[in-house]
Amino acid sequence: MRISSKALISILIVLLVALSSTRVLDDYVDDYTTESITNAAITYATARGINALVSMVQSSEVEAGIGVISGSITIGELLDPLNDMIERFSTVMTWVLASLAAQKVLLLLASHELFLYLVEVLGVSTLLLLFYGQPRAQNLFFKTFLVVVFIRFALGLAVTLNSGVDYLFIDQQRQVNDSEIKNFQSDIMSIEAEQEFDTDSIKDSTIAFWKGLSLDELNRKISRGIENFINLVAIYLLKSILFPLGFFYAAVFIIKQLWRTRLNPAAHF
Repeated sequence: MRISSKALISILIVLLVALSSTRVLDDYVDDYTTESITNAAITYATARGINALVSMVQSSEVEAGIGVISGSITIGELLDPLNDMIERFSTVMTWVLASLAAQKVLLLLASHELFLYLVEVLGVSTLLLLFYGQPRAQNLFFKTFLVVVFIRFALGLAVTLNSGVDYLFIDQQRQVNDSEIKNFQSDIMSIEAEQEFDTDSIKDSTIAFWKGLSLDELNRKISRGIENFINLVAIYLLKSILFPLGFFYAAVFIIKQLWRTRLNPAAHF
């Protein structure tokens, strides 16, 4: 028994409408984007905290006091490369947070009840026109329905794929580098538990930390800090900006292809 193209298209429309109403992946995608924003915000706050501590040391004009260069330079001057790196990192993280927030807003719009109703209305209208409408109206509504359904699912699928890549290749490195810069901040703010947590205590402990390092130790600390921030820049750019941009261009291409779709209800299989 041959099945008409009209019957297959009708089944496809019903399945897509039903799948849209089940909110598949919506909760997972919302949780993932929220967690990504939280992690990025914590990393940004940690970087700004280190930046404040380094700036405080620089403003104190503490002499390096290390080896033969004692008295010739200040620790603040040695910390300039690290401070510059943190400033650039902060700029990147501002864009990362903006990108993640935009993705969350778009995902919320795609899963909103009004958008779901739009899918249902277009689905029902396309079904009716498929049997009773003119070919021109059939094609217009079917193409519009496919594009809207693609938008409905594409964002969620893109975030899901991104989370898979994140889990397999990126997240572990992000956690390692996040942990490194948090430890770096803790080292700088080495205040005893019984000490009162005030500005003077923080300043004194921070200056004492840097003055207690040898030249080699200081260079290693600064180099390691810069390396961790560079790694985090690469990680966040990949997962939060470059991957979404790649998806955007792929989505535009797919939407163009969907818009070229033409119905042939009279065909049989």
